[in-house]
Amino acid sequence: MPSALSAPPAATLAADQPQLDQTRLHEIQAQLRDIHPGPELASATDPRLLAWGWLLIMMLILFLIITLALTLWRQRRWARQIDWQGADLVPRLQAALRQAALARWPEARPLQGDAWLIWLDEKGGSRFADLAEHWSGWLYGQQVPNEGQRALLKRAYLRWGRRCVSSPRILPLGKRRRASGQGRGGAS
Repeated sequence: MPSALSAPPAATLAADQPQLDQTRLHEIQAQLRDIHPGPELASATDPRLLAWGWLLIMMLILFLIITLALTLWRQRRWARQIDWQGADLVPRLQAALRQAALARWPEARPLQGDAWLIWLDEKGGSRFADLAEHWSGWLYGQQVPNEGQRALLKRAYLRWGRRCVSSPRILPLGKRRRASGQGRGGAS
């Protein structure tokens, strides 16, 4: 058994090593001459991964299309709910607004008169408060709005409906209130 003392010095091994490696490398290359490398492994992507990506994109597009269709359907239904030439325009408008508002914000139940109109404007960005001086007369049948006032009412009603009734509902109602700070304990 050779010992460490009888081994040749490391300098002699290091000098012979590159020559041996070169001859061995030439032998290996001669044996592998007929083998051709395939495509690079990094460029070959898994087709299942690509399919999952396209599926995700298609589901997102489908979700957006359905959300848009539902929003447009709600807006159309909200707009057709009122007969704008009827004699009972403001009472029907009041009833539709009250029903939609109470479905989402039960805390609006005690609001009446100017406070109700101001609250509607704050929630929906409408301009009902501009017509507050005529509202009670229209509501109780003593007066009828003229064409200009009907146009203002229609514009305010449709704007309120777009913002509060037909807007997309991605989050459930309870989570949306908590996210905007309007839960039971939050200030509204």
